[in-house]
Amino acid sequence: MKILVVDDELIVARALSRAFSAKGHDVTVAHSGEEGLEKWIENSPDAVMLDVVMPGLTGPQVIEEYKKRKNMKTHTRVILMTAHSGVKGREPALELGADDFIQKPFENIFNLVTRIEDLVRSK
Repeated sequence: MKILVVDDELIVARALSRAFSAKGHDVTVAHSGEEGLEKWIENSPDAVMLDVVMPGLTGPQVIEEYKKRKNMKTHTRVILMTAHSGVKGREPALELGADDFIQKPFENIFNLVTRIEDLVRSK
């Protein structure tokens, strides 16, 4: 499975990358919304783990920019994630086109990986 992790917090990005890699997945990491959008277009991942709040393009803005592109792969599962308590949860994320919404910090990162694997397989 190809996973794209987009998070400006290096610790979170590394942790997710290691957890997915440990399960044999091909992981690409981006540390900004702009870089994430570029890598999403280039790599056509199966899932994108996308931080909501980042400098530059935010997670929701990355989704909107991606939607504007023509001939883009549509099977990608999008998971928005945030550590900010002021950010609304699951319903607004789904309205934006995300498939799931996850609050950081993660309780168990390996359970999270399994959750994402199940989400991708369910498509």
